[in-house]
Amino acid sequence: MCNFDLKATFSLPNEIPDGITVVGNDRPTEFTPEVDPDYKFRVDLIRDMMGFWVSGERAMLIIGHSGSGKTSMIEQWHARLNLSLLTVVAHPRMEIADLVGHFVPTASGGMEFHYGPVARAAKEGLSVLIDEYFVLDPGVATGLNALLQGGMLYIPETGEAIRPKEGFRVFAATNPADIGAGYFGRNTQDAANQDRFYTIRVGYPKAEEETPLVQKVLMQQGIEDEAVALMFAERMVDVANRVRNLYCGESDDAGAIDITLSTRSLKRWAALFMMFSQVEKPEHYALQRAVTNRASRETAKAIHDVVDLVFGVAA
Repeated sequence: MCNFDLKATFSLPNEIPDGITVVGNDRPTEFTPEVDPDYKFRVDLIRDMMGFWVSGERAMLIIGHSGSGKTSMIEQWHARLNLSLLTVVAHPRMEIADLVGHFVPTASGGMEFHYGPVARAAKEGLSVLIDEYFVLDPGVATGLNALLQGGMLYIPETGEAIRPKEGFRVFAATNPADIGAGYFGRNTQDAANQDRFYTIRVGYPKAEEETPLVQKVLMQQGIEDEAVALMFAERMVDVANRVRNLYCGESDDAGAIDITLSTRSLKRWAALFMMFSQVEKPEHYALQRAVTNRASRETAKAIHDVVDLVFGVAA
């Protein structure tokens, strides 16, 4: 184990005071996520993570819209600190045995108990991420309650009592349980279950944080002039933020649209904008393939009207 300087590790030289450290491993483990060198940490999320890390809490719930950076934040925190992170994606048919463990056949014809990701993390003092947490059946989520507050996990199949080892933490990432915002199949979890979580909400990055990401994509795809790439990146981010303000997940307006532009789809739009730069109105052509071909006709028109306004293109 070793101490990492928070300011240097997360590349936030102007936002974090000197002398703040966090403990990590001196080298990655087999379960450490890959470092994304292009990932940009946001000071508000690092503040939330650090607060959780030193609070003594066992479980963090991260709620946010699609593509807002919920999962990547958790992954890159562990990647930079060389820490293990077991990840499982929830689905509607998931049972508690998928998280805790079950017997599996062996090559010799016998049976062996296979620990699920949550039980293994508890035994070994690791972090575990349950992605799409609100897709879980509430009864399954409730089965984790004892562990989430630091209690013992009893496995009746083996008679084993697992007392979580130091370092065990559960992260649960999810979209809101909001059908009106286009998120289907999400459940409102039991209040007692949610009460066990340190909970944060993740929004989309600020324009000044997102613009360099889009600019880098444009330059990687062929724009050599930094100022030109910046101009187009600023326009694309402006479009994204205007669309987000119109999105029904954020707006209560009767005419709110049913999809939004995530950072992921924004970067896809930038890459396709360069790929199809020779076609007529490439900003529209690329955006159709990145996002709006899956939107309703009314939503697509509203989004492309925003593009026309920002790019100064006649309708």
